[in-house]
Amino acid sequence: MKDSSGDEPGGPTPAGGPAPPAESAPPAVRAVWRLAYPLLIAGLTQIVLNIVDTVMLARLSTEALSAFALAAPVYLVALIVVRGWATAVQVLVAQRHGAGRPDEVAWVVRAGVLTALGAGVVVGALLYASATPVLTVLGAPQDLIGPGTAYLRVLAWAVPVAAVSFTLQGACAGIGATRVSMYTAVLVNAVNLPLGLLLVFRAGLGVTGAAVATLAATAAGTGHLLLYCRTRLLRTTGEPAGSTGDITRNLWRIGWPEMSTLGIGYVNEALLAGFAARMGTHDLAAYRIVDNLLLVVFTVLASGASAVMVLAGQELGRGDRGRADDWHRAGTRLLLLLLALPAAVALLLGRPLISLITEDPVVARLAWETTPLALLSMAPMVFAMTRGSLLRAAGDTRSVMTASITSDYTLLIPLGWLLGVHLGLGLTGLYLAWTAFALLHALLLHLRYRRRFRTGARTPDAAVPG
Repeated sequence: MKDSSGDEPGGPTPAGGPAPPAESAPPAVRAVWRLAYPLLIAGLTQIVLNIVDTVMLARLSTEALSAFALAAPVYLVALIVVRGWATAVQVLVAQRHGAGRPDEVAWVVRAGVLTALGAGVVVGALLYASATPVLTVLGAPQDLIGPGTAYLRVLAWAVPVAAVSFTLQGACAGIGATRVSMYTAVLVNAVNLPLGLLLVFRAGLGVTGAAVATLAATAAGTGHLLLYCRTRLLRTTGEPAGSTGDITRNLWRIGWPEMSTLGIGYVNEALLAGFAARMGTHDLAAYRIVDNLLLVVFTVLASGASAVMVLAGQELGRGDRGRADDWHRAGTRLLLLLLALPAAVALLLGRPLISLITEDPVVARLAWETTPLALLSMAPMVFAMTRGSLLRAAGDTRSVMTASITSDYTLLIPLGWLLGVHLGLGLTGLYLAWTAFALLHALLLHLRYRRRFRTGARTPDAAVPG
């Protein structure tokens, strides 16, 4: 039997009943993959939004691509801030689902959606108001500020819509219903591609047209999720254990470090784009192409890491910390495989693929020369991501935040500026800095993992909070 999302029994189940007993799903790579692959397809399909915009605007002009390259990371900062709240919802839903408390799942989702909507409105308003000053601080040339500002102000309206979408997708993943995210992503792209072509080229709106298409596609996907979740996750038959305020406080306890981690991470992404802008328009355009490649690889890895977080969270909801660690180990093996495959494809086909994106030979050369080092920098991120997923499943998002911020500001940003801009190593310097960041980040999370899960010491937030 399947639920209407198409997810198989024996792992994920609908919110109307408890998760299956632990012995029915032994921790193995195949079991993690079963939960991860719809998230992988969804993530890659969502990445197509950025790739489509990159290709369209590259074909329009190098200036349009450069404006998009500088503005897109700023929009991603806004999205990632509100996405951190979705992680908190996913963690609490997984824990309560694993504990067999479906009514509490519904109350968590309702509180999460309302709070995400409010946070999205605030973040969107800030993005709208700060678009021009932020681009100026990032060092955008004067001719890129106008189109970059228009792009950000259109997409400021998409932030609250995306916040609700992220929250509902996280809740569905928490009960194991991951295929709905895949179907939603397909719908989003089915709207974005034809509308983008129409607005960018036919209507002559350029960068602004790409933003309008993304806004419309995001709204369509969120509408689909609301229809799906209306009866499956938002209805309750009883009262929550504790008040709605208690649920919100638990969400906040997990969510604010995650929002900070992700938000600061993408602020740093915007800073690195600013460093590339100071190197020159060609470097900035090449940086955007390589960054899209890394975004694909990162999304592939994140699908497996998200599955680890769900499966480990369900085990922690049952009170079985040992099996949660077993899921983490199986997930690490899966992520190593998931890194090897796209890296091999990129190295074999990278040069012709880059030539399809841009006709500028200087941009193509810079992007191809940087690709091997950029891929190598992702290897230590496998261990950072799986260790971080297990810590998140236990509600320990503060340790992940601390490790990330420490690595960002002791290595990534200062080294990126020193090597890339000051010493003139260009994009090679930026990705050397990223490699150093990944190594330190993985080490710090490994030390926290050993202390929490390998010493036998029991900690308060390893069980379901509240």
